[in-house]
Amino acid sequence: MPSFGRTGLLLLLSLVIFSGIGYLWLPSYDMVEVEDKIEAPMKKWSPPTGQVKPAASCTCPAKSYDLAGSIPTANREDIQKRRAEEYKKHQARTSSILNTLLFAPSNSPLQYPIQGFTVRPLVPTLIPGLALHGVQRSSYKVSLQVTKGVLSLGNQSEAQSVEGGGKKLLILEKLSLEELNKLLAKVTYTIPVYHIHTGDLVHFSFELHEAVFPIAIRQPTVPVLFDMGTNISDQVTVTTKTFMRYKELKVLIRSLRQFYKDVVLIVADDSFTPEKITEENVLQYIMPGGQGWFAGRTLAVSQVTTKYFLWVDDDFLFTEKTKIEDLVEVMEATPELDVVGGSVSGNQFYFSIAYEEGDGVAGGCMDRKSDIKFQSLPNYPQCSIVNGVVNFFLARTDAVNRVRFDPKLKRVAHSEFFMDGLGQLMVASCGHVSIGHQPRGANAQYNQFRHPGKGDVQYKLQLHYYKNHLQCIHYG
Repeated sequence: MPSFGRTGLLLLLSLVIFSGIGYLWLPSYDMVEVEDKIEAPMKKWSPPTGQVKPAASCTCPAKSYDLAGSIPTANREDIQKRRAEEYKKHQARTSSILNTLLFAPSNSPLQYPIQGFTVRPLVPTLIPGLALHGVQRSSYKVSLQVTKGVLSLGNQSEAQSVEGGGKKLLILEKLSLEELNKLLAKVTYTIPVYHIHTGDLVHFSFELHEAVFPIAIRQPTVPVLFDMGTNISDQVTVTTKTFMRYKELKVLIRSLRQFYKDVVLIVADDSFTPEKITEENVLQYIMPGGQGWFAGRTLAVSQVTTKYFLWVDDDFLFTEKTKIEDLVEVMEATPELDVVGGSVSGNQFYFSIAYEEGDGVAGGCMDRKSDIKFQSLPNYPQCSIVNGVVNFFLARTDAVNRVRFDPKLKRVAHSEFFMDGLGQLMVASCGHVSIGHQPRGANAQYNQFRHPGKGDVQYKLQLHYYKNHLQCIHYG
């Protein structure tokens, strides 16, 4: 280590926010009365080892379904191969260099942006905040290296370029620290190919000091806004799916009109013998017979033009406690929410989902835990964050369309939508808004199809195994 004579070190550790742009800087220390030469070689910093463990196989909860066992033995090997290939493609599509674990070196004289530096594809952008501090040398040499983009300088004659004409690697050398920092202030980054969402890592070096910082590469998205208007009918569309239950559907419509005369109701109908509904503000979409529960949900939501939709079953009953406005208030006050559920005849069904990705080979482990919630919603103590809710919920139309109800699930389905949306949908359950349920009547024709058979359950488990890359699932 160098000898510092009177050894006076002044550490200035501060976070500086670049005004108006939102970058974060971590300026390094200034060293006072530092000698010009390093008397002994310093050990180059390297990330700690043994702290980041590779993904391990997850542990299936007790009484879980063994999903691999749901695949017929004759087809299992072939299906497992296709599943593994598809999972690799999924990983390639969803992984990012920006997920790389980075460590900030201690006592480094290098200053650089640590978060918030974003560039547009094909657009040269100054790298803000690059500097060298607190060292005294007869000359100063730094290097910057990237993988995907190119590095440039305002005046190329001032830089020594290496490897491809100063594209990936840029080396700057000056006798004066002040002049070197002026050059660093001119360094730009450009990604020369068009990509909407990726990243790069910059390796910034001086002598034995090295720092790595990320660059986010983003194509800005275009806002898609909804006009909330002045009435609840401008804000919410009610949606439902019906199958051979027109008596119940008509009761639902009458109860809706008792409280909301102008709100549009969208009905997805896959009855084998459709019956035309001629009610005002009711849009009926006739499907081929028996297409199923989630196919109807997807169709209904795809036709919504309002910011929110309210999902109800066709045998529900609007009451004086069905205050759609109260659910809208919660959503508008909490912009990060995507779905907020209520209760059905006092049943506020909700659940959480525990999910481990596993080792990428056998698959993940999932546990649906009923009646488990997270924290309360700020300013709404009657609402709590959860992972899934009952069949009565208000949702953001655009958010749900991104997840979609899988049409492969015909009869055994509800939680599966929230499983597909885990990590994409922020969900809450509120107990202060409820809807009624009609008395169950005799409907022999409907009841033939009401209860799923063993084949329906088996198919759902097979779908979890392949589509969700799970090895086991537990419904608690």
